[in-house]
Amino acid sequence: MDSTTKHQLSAKLREEIEGVGALVLVQFAGLTVSAAEELRAAFREAGCTYHVYKNSTIRFATQGTKHEPIRDLLKGVSGLAYNAEDPGAPARVARDFAKSHEELLVKGGVSDGTLLDAKGVDMLASMPGPLELKAQLLALFNTPATQMVRVLNAPAQSLLYVLNAKMDKDAA
Repeated sequence: MDSTTKHQLSAKLREEIEGVGALVLVQFAGLTVSAAEELRAAFREAGCTYHVYKNSTIRFATQGTKHEPIRDLLKGVSGLAYNAEDPGAPARVARDFAKSHEELLVKGGVSDGTLLDAKGVDMLASMPGPLELKAQLLALFNTPATQMVRVLNAPAQSLLYVLNAKMDKDAA
């Protein structure tokens, strides 16, 4: 590949990862072709972008960006995964895939300028995604309303209990 093509590829990658919150690097050496295709499908299903780049391409693409700390991990064969909407999605896919395929090694990643080792990527994977966060937020908003309805309903319910008790006492 000539240098012009390399620079164009790194410029394109830089544009793609500019607004991304986290990048994950994996080493896939030793995976069979079918397992590599399975890995690509898993990333695709999670809405992630996954490509294998030369380390120099990733180095040039991240130079001067918040993702620059990832340069320390660029040794050997590198697969780069990211998701614009859910920074934890590529980490979850890589973690889950590595459990069933020992050949896959999670090298690490970078999240908002912070270099992550494999344990850091595992912590990123355990964070809830945007849908889970929205559901938790809605539940939080809904809790006070539910409690307010219970409080407003309590006097009427208590009055009903008193009337029922009076009716049971008169019937006996």
